[in-house]
Amino acid sequence: MRRLVSGIVILGMSILAASAAAQTTTAPAQPAQPPPMTNLQIYPKDTPRPELVATMQGFAQALGVQCTYCHEGQAPQFDFAADTKRTKTVARKMILMSREITAKLPEVTSKPAAEVTRLRCATCHRGVAIPRLLPDILTETVNKSGAAAAVQQYRDLRKQYYGGQSYDFSENALVPVALQLTSANKPDDALTLLQLNAEFNPNSAPTYGGMAQAYLKKNDKENAIKNFEKVIQIDPNNQLAKRQLEQLKSSK
Repeated sequence: MRRLVSGIVILGMSILAASAAAQTTTAPAQPAQPPPMTNLQIYPKDTPRPELVATMQGFAQALGVQCTYCHEGQAPQFDFAADTKRTKTVARKMILMSREITAKLPEVTSKPAAEVTRLRCATCHRGVAIPRLLPDILTETVNKSGAAAAVQQYRDLRKQYYGGQSYDFSENALVPVALQLTSANKPDDALTLLQLNAEFNPNSAPTYGGMAQAYLKKNDKENAIKNFEKVIQIDPNNQLAKRQLEQLKSSK
C-alpha cells in the first residue's frame, strides 16, 4: 500500500514538474520596448508614439518617399533623433510654414477658422517630393534636351503616376506648353508635343487648334487649314477657329 501511495505521489510530482517546464518553454518572449522618443522640436515631447508615427507616415505618403528621405539609417535601425540630413531640417521649416499660413487663412478669407482648408503636405506635394507642375517639367526638358526627350519623359511619368494626383495628364495639360513653344519660334517642338497629346486625346479640339497655330508659324497654310477644320468638326461652336479658317481660305 505504501508503495502504491508513493508511486502516486511521485507520478503527481512528475506531472507538475513537466507542466511547469512546458509553461516555461512555451511562454512567449516579451517584446522589446522601443527606445524613448528624443529630439522632438516641432511636436510636444509627450506626444503619444502611435500618434507621432501616424503623422510621420502621412508625411511619407504625401511626398511619395520612405523614412530614409529624412532620417539616418535603414529599417529597422533608424536614428530618428539625428539631424544630419538637410531634408529633415527643411521638413521642420515646412511644417512651421504650413501652420503659419493656415493660421492666417481665416483673416485672408474672412471665414471662421473651422471653415478654412488647412494647408497640408499633400496640398502641394500630391505624392511627389518636389511638387513641380508637369508643364514646367516638360518645358525645362524641351529646352535642355529637346522635344523627343520631353515626350519620353511624359510617357514615363504617365506610366508611373497616371490615375493619381501627382500630375495633370488631362487633355489640356500639354497645350499651353506647345503654345509657348510656338510663340518662342519652336513650332516643330510644339507639334511633337501636340501629336503626343492627340495620341492620348484624339478628340481634343484645343490640341488641333494648337497644331494649326504651329503650322501657321511654319507658313504651312494647308496643314493649318486641315487642323482648323478638325477643330470645327469636334467643336462646331468654336467661333475663333471658324474665323481663322475663313481668313486662311480667303487668302489662298
